[in-house]
Order: sequence, then C-alpha cells, then structure tokens
Amino acid sequence: MSTTTPNPPTYYEILSLSPSTLTAHSDPSSLIKRAYRRALLNHHPDKKPTPATTTWTVDQISTAYAILSSPFQRRAYDALLASQATTPTNAQKAQFQTGIEPVDLDDLSFASSPAGNEWYRSCRCGNPRGFRLGEDDLEEAADLGELMVGCADCSLWLRVQFAAVEEEEYGTGEGSLAI
Repeated sequence: MSTTTPNPPTYYEILSLSPSTLTAHSDPSSLIKRAYRRALLNHHPDKKPTPATTTWTVDQISTAYAILSSPFQRRAYDALLASQATTPTNAQKAQFQTGIEPVDLDDLSFASSPAGNEWYRSCRCGNPRGFRLGEDDLEEAADLGELMVGCADCSLWLRVQFAAVEEEEYGTGEGSLAI
C-alpha cells in the first residue's frame, strides 16, 4: 500500500490568493495585506467558528505575507514555483519541506565593497556565500523587520531578523535609515 505525501501549500494557497489576481490588481500590497489579516482571523484558534478542513499556523501565514508583500521576493518565489512545475525532480523534492532557519542579522558575515555592503552566510549545500543580501534588500523589508533569503544553490531558506532605526544626520534635520 503506497501513501503519497501531499505537496506543501504554496504561499498563495495559505493567503487564498492567486498569482494572476495579484498581477491584475492595481495595488497588490493592499490586497495581500487584506488576505493576510483574513487568513489570521480565519485560522486563529479563538476566532474560527467551526473547525476548518485546513488550518495554517501563524508562522505559515506570516511567512506567506513576508514573501508575497515584497515585490522582489514575490518575483523570486514565482520563479521558484515555475521551476518546480516544469521540472519533475524539483516537484518531487518540493514534497519534502525544509525548515526555515531564523537568524539575526548580526549572525551573518559582513563584507563592504565599493558596490555596497553585503551580508552573507554559508549553506549546508556547500556554497560559502549561499545566503546573500544587501542594504537594498534590508531597506525594502525595513517595515517588517525580517527578510526571507533563499540559498542560491539549493532550497534552504533563512529568516533574517533585524531592527531598522531612523538616524538623524547632524545639523540637517533629515533622517536616514540605519540597519
């Protein structure tokens, strides 16, 4: 007797959205935020009136929101979904869902170059800079205080948590973002 493991849910399924709906909508960020709040209410143990057939955890809902609310991360996630759909071996690998490791930004190695600052970390797959992010990525995710970073060579992910504070430049009265 063989049993098949169902594919893990996509972030779109968790928030009850479709990629085409987001593409067609003039303001996808407001649509994603409404779907996020609706999912939290629908799957909250104290709020749901009857047991749902499928229950998502707050972590799953928050991760889905974090990925889909960032245009950069959503494009990368859409590309990942497209590659899994067209490659049978990747679709089979997707049945086993790896964990998302939470780390603090201070736990990553730092490199400064004329091109900009970069934080990186090696991955279990052997890539010495498998997880990489730059200041632009952090500024884009500053409101959330966390950023999902996928390995360049495999399917592992990091949830990088950080705090962004406003710095006031001396004498100008103008603020800038300090990570």
